[in-house]
Amino acid sequence: MDQISIDCPVREKINEYCSCPKSDCPRHGICCECIIAHKNRIEDSILKRFPHCLRDLVKEGMGS
Repeated sequence: MDQISIDCPVREKINEYCSCPKSDCPRHGICCECIIAHKNRIEDSILKRFPHCLRDLVKEGMGS
């Protein structure tokens, strides 16, 4: 991650609402970094290719 992302001005506010249980992740609270990291997990299931906060929407869209 670059310094600009680490210094995200809204990171603390996002962390208040972030549902991801991995609070020790360096991307926690930096949604754009999280989305990119998950999108690039091409070997994982489709569900894991979405961040934790979006998985309920994916399940709903898949009819699960």
